[in-house]
Amino acid sequence: MRKKRFHAASGVLLIAMGLTACDDVRTDKAPEALPASQVCGGTLSAAGAAALRRIGGQEKYTELEDPGRWSPGTAAKRLEDSADSDYECSLYLEGDDSGTPLMMIGFTARKSHPDPSEAAKDPDHGQVLYPLGVYASVGGDTAASLFFECPTKRSEGGTRYVKASMYTSKGKMKADAGGKDRMAVLNDVSRALAEELGCAAKAKLPAEVPEALAG
Repeated sequence: MRKKRFHAASGVLLIAMGLTACDDVRTDKAPEALPASQVCGGTLSAAGAAALRRIGGQEKYTELEDPGRWSPGTAAKRLEDSADSDYECSLYLEGDDSGTPLMMIGFTARKSHPDPSEAAKDPDHGQVLYPLGVYASVGGDTAASLFFECPTKRSEGGTRYVKASMYTSKGKMKADAGGKDRMAVLNDVSRALAEELGCAAKAKLPAEVPEALAG
């Protein structure tokens, strides 16, 4: 049985994995393997699904089982309810029971964002920047981030932006997967969330990821 790590829905997993109170018999149920086009609430476009296949080298992936699986609607509600929401879509390679995901995608509400023009001036910033949202970057072999405008309102104070973050396991990625592939997946999931939150026009997330900025 896969050992789940720090995930918002990890408490639900024990129920989903089959503890039955009526007969005290424990059964394990393998999570359903989903085509790349159906993961993360079915948010990936054809291009995003192709990018995921290049990253993982497989057609199918697994997530947490319902009700723990990520969806744009649940993620949107958590962002509206909690400024620190980091509800993740965690993807595992099909058949991998190591407990380490191929990638994790999470979202947090923010009041500010990094300045891409300032980042571009620093020759040692180590980021590949993309003209998406208000700030988008891929760093090294494992991380990617995307900030987009999307106001939220809360009793503790509203926020103007949403930060999308992706962390990938280098040892599980295909060596020829590029930073643009990671950004394509992150952009697709972010576009779906922006639609759910009603801020698609402000978010400025195009259907196709453009080439990285020079420099």
